[in-house]
Amino acid sequence: MKKYISLNFYFLLFIFIPSFLYSQITFDANFESGNIASVSTNDSVHFNVTTREDIGGRWFYFRMSGVNNKFVSVTVQNSDVTRAMYSYDNNTFLRFSESESPQVNTFEKTYENDTVYVAYYTPYTFSYLQKRLNEWTQNDFVTLDTLGFTPMNLPIQQMKITDPAFPDSTKKIVWIHARTHPGETPSSWHFDGIVQELLSGKEVINYYLSKIVFYLVPFVNPDGVYYGRSRTNFNGIDLESNWNKTESETAKEVKILRQRLTEINNRKVISNFLNLHSQASSYCTFWIHTPESTSDSFYYKEYEFANLNASDNPYFEQDDFNESSLKSKFPEGWLWNNYGDKVMALTYETPYNNYLKSSNTLEVTNDNLFEIGKRTVYSIAEYLNISHPKRLIIDNNVAIVNGNVNIKFSGKEFYGSNFYELPENDTSAFVLYNVDSLVFSSSYSLFGWWQSDPANSFETKIIVKTKKDSQIFTKTQRLNGGQWNFLGEVFLGNDFNSLSIKVESNQTGKVVADAFRLIYNGPILSVKNKNLPTGFILYQNYPNPFNPTTTIKYTIANAKTLHSTSQRVQLKIYDVLGREVTTLVNKEQSPGIYQVQFDGSNLASGVYLYRLNVGNQSQTKRMLLIK
Repeated sequence: MKKYISLNFYFLLFIFIPSFLYSQITFDANFESGNIASVSTNDSVHFNVTTREDIGGRWFYFRMSGVNNKFVSVTVQNSDVTRAMYSYDNNTFLRFSESESPQVNTFEKTYENDTVYVAYYTPYTFSYLQKRLNEWTQNDFVTLDTLGFTPMNLPIQQMKITDPAFPDSTKKIVWIHARTHPGETPSSWHFDGIVQELLSGKEVINYYLSKIVFYLVPFVNPDGVYYGRSRTNFNGIDLESNWNKTESETAKEVKILRQRLTEINNRKVISNFLNLHSQASSYCTFWIHTPESTSDSFYYKEYEFANLNASDNPYFEQDDFNESSLKSKFPEGWLWNNYGDKVMALTYETPYNNYLKSSNTLEVTNDNLFEIGKRTVYSIAEYLNISHPKRLIIDNNVAIVNGNVNIKFSGKEFYGSNFYELPENDTSAFVLYNVDSLVFSSSYSLFGWWQSDPANSFETKIIVKTKKDSQIFTKTQRLNGGQWNFLGEVFLGNDFNSLSIKVESNQTGKVVADAFRLIYNGPILSVKNKNLPTGFILYQNYPNPFNPTTTIKYTIANAKTLHSTSQRVQLKIYDVLGREVTTLVNKEQSPGIYQVQFDGSNLASGVYLYRLNVGNQSQTKRMLLIK
């Protein structure tokens, strides 16, 4: 039965936090998730603030009143904030600019309103969660349960999202939870993005929900969230490291979650377990467990899942991954001790400030945390090898192998359970993939996945055939391993009845055959006008990374879609600070497929952005120049 939530169902008691008055400027945190402990000043302009600490004092969230048209400088002495957030309405939060954040822990500004709220990052409170749950439970794919109540009598809530028309016994099981550490609010916005995509109603997503049951716990630690803790529950217990304690030492919240996980696993073992957190380091990461603390095969599978999340992701790179030994005190350790490698369990960290170790200049916002959540959903489905005719995975289980082809099972960059290696000295060797279940009269983007090696071929040829057409895409497999590499666009006519992908050995090194992905772009009118795409598409540049040149490809919608014969098209390159580097295209263009070469020989190594504007629409992607 679907359960609806009202905040009035729960008795919530605020703990009184003193207010501090200085020359008509008042500080207080008497609201949900608020955290302030002390305030001092010598001049009523520069203020020193401390927070209530548990394991550290990172999280702060307080209100200043009487600040209209006043310059106020605040240093939060026991936090590590770089650029905090502020809001005049306690709803829309903005980040202090760099000039308003002159040093770590300090923010200063002349405010335009009398009252301002400041926080480490945009809050995601218990009340806001109830609002979202009320919205989400209007969807027939959602059921909401209360697993138990915390020491402060708040509910630990669990959403189950799946298509109820299909029996759960036929589905994979995925568990995702967030906010074990209550101050890590980006993890909630990440979680929110996951739910948004699961409830988007998209054809592919609804298909996934006929194959997967998602169990989602938005707040592991509602007491800590409600009462403004940084890393513990109300009683000062770090729930994240409480999973291997004796029964008497185990926190109530952990007992509730362990019981629920045990119930689910007794019916059918969970395939994926994601533990959402946020970290002070300015990049996303997965904590991948070493093979010494797990197993070689589990280690490879962890990298596969991590690579899927970082693939074609402007906010995440493979260099951002971290490794650690698996410890029993964490939920992943408890799962390993009880279920071994059956549950692929990882902690996914999102940052507060910026993304990417390599640049640290892409700013964290709620919108891009939502986008990361969306990408998480597709990565889960791809890891589980669940395909839809509009988003199709082709792996080695459907391959036909000829010649002296080696099967490989080790490495950090392959997809699925293995990959094929074609020797350089056997030119008769090939791997052939026959593909069906595609959409007739349509355009698809084709991507390839391989494990890179300096000894691999630098001219691997991928031959794609339909009933009437044949295309050859050439790629180096010495680079770009462990990611979806764009190969090209494939067109299927009305008379389509088969498509094949063939990978052949050659004389330029070992050739890898691993996996392919086809993503539906839209219909085409006929084979004759297949070069007139009906969608506005900006493709990932190739090669990427590049040195010094790369190709950028894009399509422009046909006249029927645009209601005109041409559109003003601009293609510009920017550095990561948003400064324009060059303009590659700035003219009227008719519908069609275009590609432009970009030469970065005069630029320094680093991340660059390319942006395509077509009429009043735009899209931006990231590319990496390595010299």
